[in-house]
Amino acid sequence: MEALEILSSLSMLSCSIFGALCAITFIIIVIYHPQFRTTTILLAFNSAIAGLIINVTSGSQALYQLNSDGNDALCAFRGFLLHAATGLLYQTLCVQTIYRLFVVVYATRRYLQSKRIIISITIIQWLISITFAIPA
Repeated sequence: MEALEILSSLSMLSCSIFGALCAITFIIIVIYHPQFRTTTILLAFNSAIAGLIINVTSGSQALYQLNSDGNDALCAFRGFLLHAATGLLYQTLCVQTIYRLFVVVYATRRYLQSKRIIISITIIQWLISITFAIPA
């Protein structure tokens, strides 16, 4: 294995571990401290879950790159999972953008800013994200 490939895999692994630890820390803080459960924090919580999924998938890919001889049958599947998780993260950012739209542009329509509406949009976002797994 070339030195640059090893360095790249180690870099990807260390970044994935750091990202996963940050996401887990944020998730634990939000779960154990109810005073932080504002709408904005819940939207960030949604993105942290997606980030955790991406970091775990990316970390497993880095481990297999370090240990594999290039004949890994699951490489394409992990690549697909990484693609689907990136789409999931993108959609969580879109939900945050929709919330900002409701706060700034439709400020007089308070019902659009309620937790109930935002949680409903988030559930729809996750249901749409599940469809990324259909090709698999």
